[in-house]
Amino acid sequence: MAWTTTRPPAGRRKPSKERQAAATDSATVDLVDWLSENPDVIDRIQEIGDLLAGPVMQELDKRFGGSQPREARRQLTNHFWCDLLVAVAEAIKKFSKAMDRIPEYVTTVITQSRKTEGRSVLLDALVGLAVRTTWEPIRGMIHMTGIEEIQRGCRILAVLICPAPENHKALQDGALLPLAKEGLLETSRERLEQVFPTEWVRRLREGLDGA
Repeated sequence: MAWTTTRPPAGRRKPSKERQAAATDSATVDLVDWLSENPDVIDRIQEIGDLLAGPVMQELDKRFGGSQPREARRQLTNHFWCDLLVAVAEAIKKFSKAMDRIPEYVTTVITQSRKTEGRSVLLDALVGLAVRTTWEPIRGMIHMTGIEEIQRGCRILAVLICPAPENHKALQDGALLPLAKEGLLETSRERLEQVFPTEWVRRLREGLDGA
């Protein structure tokens, strides 16, 4: 993984932000060819994205949006959605035989991760609602397609929507590294987006960002 090899030897300066960004970008595994040969996975990723931008966001708007839902949504653009997807991917493997424990675990992981990385604190009730609303449909997908495919789909989507992978350690450890271990090659995030319909990517980002 390129992002793990950018750490300078002792005594040297840390790499610049530009180099870190380039390293994480090149470390984004080459999903393009693999995805183009696995259209069912593309469909599953779009299904997860539509879930977040649709029912999950609608529920959050209803409970926490108030009179300015777009402003409330912007609070979630600081790596919340990629945090959620990475935590779900980890949890469904860890608790494959005790799935009722997953929502509580994911909520805790997101809260702790944001605190560790110095990100904005979100209401526990908001995080919990987002996790519960996301989890039930994903649980149904697991029964249809299996744990590994849903894990992979969550990780790929987390990479696709992350605003800055070079600044998001949870994404690096929980998405980029596991995907790289699957043996996929390096590419840019821009090429990754070419696999998905442009209009769908635009709608997904608008739905999550409130743009």
